[in-house]
Amino acid sequence: CMVTCWNDGFRFVKAMRDPKIECIVAQQPWLENDCILADIILPVQTKFELEDICEDISSANFCSIYREYPACPPVGESLDDFDCVAEVARKLGPEIYNAYTNNDMPKDRIIDLFYNGSGIADLDKNNDFHEKDIFVLPCDPNIQNFDLHPPGLRKFAEDPENNPLSTPTGKLEFTSTAIKKYFPDDQERPPYPKWVEKSDLHDERLTSERAKKYPLLCVSNHGRWRFHANLDDITWHREVETMKIRAKDGYQYEPCWLNPKEAQKRGIKHGDIVKVFNERGTVLCAAYVTERIRENTCYVDHGSRFDPIDAEKLDRGGAINLITPTNIISKTATGMVVSGFLVEVQKVTDEEMENWKKQYPEAFARKVDEACGVCLDSWLINNEEEN
Repeated sequence: CMVTCWNDGFRFVKAMRDPKIECIVAQQPWLENDCILADIILPVQTKFELEDICEDISSANFCSIYREYPACPPVGESLDDFDCVAEVARKLGPEIYNAYTNNDMPKDRIIDLFYNGSGIADLDKNNDFHEKDIFVLPCDPNIQNFDLHPPGLRKFAEDPENNPLSTPTGKLEFTSTAIKKYFPDDQERPPYPKWVEKSDLHDERLTSERAKKYPLLCVSNHGRWRFHANLDDITWHREVETMKIRAKDGYQYEPCWLNPKEAQKRGIKHGDIVKVFNERGTVLCAAYVTERIRENTCYVDHGSRFDPIDAEKLDRGGAINLITPTNIISKTATGMVVSGFLVEVQKVTDEEMENWKKQYPEAFARKVDEACGVCLDSWLINNEEEN
């Protein structure tokens, strides 16, 4: 989800639409976000149709590797991810197909290679993976022996000289000796934390000259109702007003939280269609007026589905990452900058909306489900009907 989850999504859209890119192929059963930029969609199966190998290594103390079997037959002509690409390779020629599939290696053989190559065969003494379809990795028998496995930083606390930390000095550092040594002039990430008013890469402060035009700091978090860009179409989530607000035109917009004082300044009332914008583009939302957000800020959750009116500058879906800053955290740190950036919020007038409808008739003609929003079939071209 480059469009919805990363920096400056509109810039990514412009890159994908560049004429130098001859063809974009995507694999995704739900046709969300980035996939609408593709020329060809491969008919990939959902999780419920797949046979697969899966792992659970992060939800509890016991790690497991297990077989997954289909919960239902494949829908239509859908294929698993591997076979989708294999069929494309087949069209490109037998040499490419055989190289990709290892001469059409049977899937049981692939599973055996995984079992032996991963090291599970050395640990699975009772052949549980094949007999029970699940292998639970054994714990260290001395896991509760705190002398062998001391918790946290106990060894460092008791004897820091002989049990140094992984920092260059082996100690707790208030000033990063590594940054000081290798990147002493990094404006955005100095050796010790301090306020950075402005830098070569970023100018997103209320004290900035830009703030005269874009006077609100936009806060954007991982929302309560989604996981990244997933679950935006869950109907019972969309009934909650902090997830979506149904405006007077019937469309369910992403909420933009505004303090009552900021809303009053702009003539905005709760539920009004608003535009959140800066020089990178415009995202439409619905106003959620509340005292729970401070003045000089607005708040829009990350992860809403991309529903472009103009694919390179105007979005109806509320995908706020489309207008986040372009640059990474610093020249030497590749983190995302997706919150605390300058925007302005204005009420969308009836005249402005009507002008968009006249200028972009295709965007407003796309099918939208009353309960779950943007529909997949709004983007498909049925070649059989055309031919």
